[in-house]
Amino acid sequence: MRNATPEQIFTVAKQYHKEGNLDQAEALYKAVLSVKPASAEAWFFLGMVRYAKGAQFEAVDLIKKALEIDPKNYDFHNNIGEIYRRNNMMTEAEFHLKASLTLKPDNTDAHSNLGLIYKAAGEIDKAKLCFSNALQCNPKNVNAILNAGSLYQSLNELTDALECYLAAMTLDPDNPHALRGAAYCMTEQGEYNTAAGMLSRLTAGKPDLFREKVDLAFLTLRNKDFRKGLQLLESRLKHLPEILEGPEKTLWRGTPLKAKTLYVYYEKQGLSGFGDTLMFMRFIHDLKKYEPQKVVFRVQTPLLELVKANMPDFAEATDEPCAEYDVHSPLISLMLILNVRAKSMSLAEGYIKADGERFKNLTDSSKTNIAVVFKTSEKHTKHERRSVPQEIFDKPAGDDSLKLFYVSAQEPESPLHANITDMRPHIANFQDTADILAAMDMVITADTAVAHLAGAMGINCALLLDHLHDWRWFTAKTGQNTVWYSSVTTYIRENDMTWDDTLSLVKIKK
Repeated sequence: MRNATPEQIFTVAKQYHKEGNLDQAEALYKAVLSVKPASAEAWFFLGMVRYAKGAQFEAVDLIKKALEIDPKNYDFHNNIGEIYRRNNMMTEAEFHLKASLTLKPDNTDAHSNLGLIYKAAGEIDKAKLCFSNALQCNPKNVNAILNAGSLYQSLNELTDALECYLAAMTLDPDNPHALRGAAYCMTEQGEYNTAAGMLSRLTAGKPDLFREKVDLAFLTLRNKDFRKGLQLLESRLKHLPEILEGPEKTLWRGTPLKAKTLYVYYEKQGLSGFGDTLMFMRFIHDLKKYEPQKVVFRVQTPLLELVKANMPDFAEATDEPCAEYDVHSPLISLMLILNVRAKSMSLAEGYIKADGERFKNLTDSSKTNIAVVFKTSEKHTKHERRSVPQEIFDKPAGDDSLKLFYVSAQEPESPLHANITDMRPHIANFQDTADILAAMDMVITADTAVAHLAGAMGINCALLLDHLHDWRWFTAKTGQNTVWYSSVTTYIRENDMTWDDTLSLVKIKK
């Protein structure tokens, strides 16, 4: 381009920029500025190239030079404002975005970007107004529609959020943000198959969308498609690499284990609860067919005593990392290796034993003794949905034929009914909880680790679930036994029911 004019060079530079050839574009923008240093657009676009390369504050300095030359350029103000916003410099961002709108009141992008600032500040009404203004200026501004959807989603106004995401998809059918947002809203509203379709579209041909593949895995498993679901679930090891406690080259994938030590460990991220470990520890028993010399199974400390007492002879439990092993595996990955299927679930009748005599003296043989749990840990995902109101147990507590025991480490929200025995002083770990359950006639619980413990012990258990429940209970119906545990029966609170209604359906068995 030896004889080209600065204008011609600038045109070529913009084309390179558009095509993503940032190095060539940067070189040509600099060439323009070497002969035409007063070119505000060259400074601006050079700044945008540097921003695209990750040099964000250098980009700000370059766009400032553009503004010194052309202070009334609304586009320059909008872009530098957005760079400031993305770097959490909200005062500077708001100044430039408002300047852009002063220069061009119908700048739809500036309205939308300003709305994001107000959203971050918790000024919801102002944010809604900004997104509304953006869409009045340009009803087809996909980013503004998506930003409005994200706002509604953050407020848990999922119907409005979904409407926005679907509107964005009419303009840009494969927009990843719209597909992801729509899938979330549909999942939360119980439209699981439609949500799975959205995530399938999103992840098709995109191997690096690990988080979305995990979400799709849970939706797939909900339909009992273990073959596809478990394969997708392995994406969690990329999404949350801290799950792995060893190198990928020694990750066990089902090879013979004769004369070898396999290290299996609970997952510290994702499926990391006590209930998860209790639920999936059954698969340690299934490893016998691989003839391991030894299996070392790492569990959470509160589970250690119980798990130690219930291991097969080739396995040992620990709560410490294992340094000496041949191959290793996260606990959940055993399902894929063992080719687990819903129709042939191993050990559904139980695999944990405990001391039923230890707390027998606290029970009343003339009554039905029932362990009750109504609350999950507040740290748990979907805590409110997985808990039930404490007061629903007040009525059965007044029944002279029943004796209720509160069996949980969680602090009740209010004092327990006078007729409910509080077992918290007796519980230091899950061995204590198991010994208490072993003395009971049945268990009634919300979706807590106690449900898994009761099931793993083969104890009659009524599991109270919201109609929007966790994936592992599949499409549960009232009165059905679960796939995982033959002794656990689900009772579903449907849309038109109260929790009192749900509890009234439970069949008390002595």
